[in-house]
Amino acid sequence: MIKTSFKYFLNKFIKKHTLTLLLIFLLSICTLLFSFISPLLIKSLVDNVFVGKMTNLFVYIILGIIGMYIFSSVSSYYNSYLTGKLNLVLLREVSGTVFNVVQFASLKSTQTIKVGDMITRIMGNTQIAINIPVRIIPQIFMSVVSIIVPFFIMLSLNYTLALIIMSPVVLFALSSNIFGNKMEKIQKAFLETNASIYSFLKENLSIIPLIKVFNLEKWSQNRFNNHMNDYYGISLNYTKTSSLNSSLSSLILGVPIVLLITFGGYMVLDGSISLGTFTAFLAYTSIFFSPISQLSGIWTSYKSSLPAFDRLKEILDMDEETGIESELSVTDGEITFDNVWFSYDNRYILNGFNATFKKGLNYIVGDNGTGKSTILKLICSLYPVEKGSIKVDGQDIIKIKRDSLIGNISMIFSDPYLFDGTIYENLRIGKLDATYNEVKSVAKLVKIHDFIETTPNKYDTQVGENGIMLSSGEKQKIALARAVLKDSPIILLDEVTKSIDKDSRKSINEVIDELKMEKTIIIVTHNSREIEVNSNIIYLEQDSESKNPAPSSIPDLAP
Repeated sequence: MIKTSFKYFLNKFIKKHTLTLLLIFLLSICTLLFSFISPLLIKSLVDNVFVGKMTNLFVYIILGIIGMYIFSSVSSYYNSYLTGKLNLVLLREVSGTVFNVVQFASLKSTQTIKVGDMITRIMGNTQIAINIPVRIIPQIFMSVVSIIVPFFIMLSLNYTLALIIMSPVVLFALSSNIFGNKMEKIQKAFLETNASIYSFLKENLSIIPLIKVFNLEKWSQNRFNNHMNDYYGISLNYTKTSSLNSSLSSLILGVPIVLLITFGGYMVLDGSISLGTFTAFLAYTSIFFSPISQLSGIWTSYKSSLPAFDRLKEILDMDEETGIESELSVTDGEITFDNVWFSYDNRYILNGFNATFKKGLNYIVGDNGTGKSTILKLICSLYPVEKGSIKVDGQDIIKIKRDSLIGNISMIFSDPYLFDGTIYENLRIGKLDATYNEVKSVAKLVKIHDFIETTPNKYDTQVGENGIMLSSGEKQKIALARAVLKDSPIILLDEVTKSIDKDSRKSINEVIDELKMEKTIIIVTHNSREIEVNSNIIYLEQDSESKNPAPSSIPDLAP
């Protein structure tokens, strides 16, 4: 029974490469021609030349052997080349498709899988899945051909001896079935354990400063050891089962050789078969049973690889962000929440939430866990509302094309999300077609240009992974510069002045003050001292909300 996820994978990615696979199968057969024909040539050499003294055939037999060897070698080259190329093409296509699904999937879907696990699925599991149609299935095909052809040749040489020698096949079949099913279960557990290690490493390496300041090195080491112990246990079980299967296959492989020597030897002695025929049987027995032994291992590999298809399909089945093809037209920049409900893990964060944000400065303040950041993410449609509506100038965002919605919104997170590249590259993602002068102008506006000029390579200075080479204030200025460069009518800021120095906070607030007349700016903050008088304020409390209180009435929730 073929797994549903395997069928899906074949139809989506492999079907269009059918001709290439057929060519690989054909070249595989050509590669085997030398091993199929050479024993017959050896038989003729022994019986007709060495025993029968027909020396005129000697040169032709030698030329035949050389010719078949060259033909098989050339076929082997093209077979290996096409297989390798197809493997790389599929790796690019499948991993690219899986990556794109993750990029366009709803945030709620992607957060169900840990980052490290996601990485192993996109690359590691993709390679495992590709190996089945590109390498394992052709190997199965070659093994089957290598079994069938020698089988009929041996039957034609001596029917009785052929059936005697082939009797151990049933032992290989039983071994493959038993070990294949067992390896499939072990491999599923192995993939999950492997993914958990990647997730742990991704998490741990990103919080090394936290580990150091809390003296958690031993605690972290113990957690790593626990993960490695699980990995060791699963891997040892896999190795033990695989070794047992391989050993048993080798043991079974010796049975037909013993049968050939025993029964075939007596037939040569009593004249039932010629010495050349016995020599051919010796070669064909090896040719026949080697692929059977390999087939046992290949079948085990096939069964153990199947869980990779399930893990990939879980990603490919992720819900894509929805939205019809309507374009968003922003005039006044007014955003309204009408009876909005939203929950995390069945716990409601917003319960019939109503609010209006207008052009100018809007503030969201309140206790932790009241949904301040969630409101910004809902405006960006990172999460779908469960009930109610969010409208921009009267247009329901659920009916807006996603690109159009995001094109009119900029969001600056409390974590500015810098990637490993240059300062210029990190600035330019706000507008990918921006010129160098545009980027430089924005940097001056947010007051980070002077700092950039002091760095070793100025705008071409590397910021390091997660912007590790920059201070928190410098990173937030870069994030703000992206939003300014994008020049969207709506700007969302999620506690961007939290944990940054006084000068950076002042510079960011000055830029916000310059933009407030032209744009709808919504700021999530804990600091009531940053709230401008006469601005629109939404104060959230647990299970309630109070709209537009005076700044002096709002508790200072953070320094």
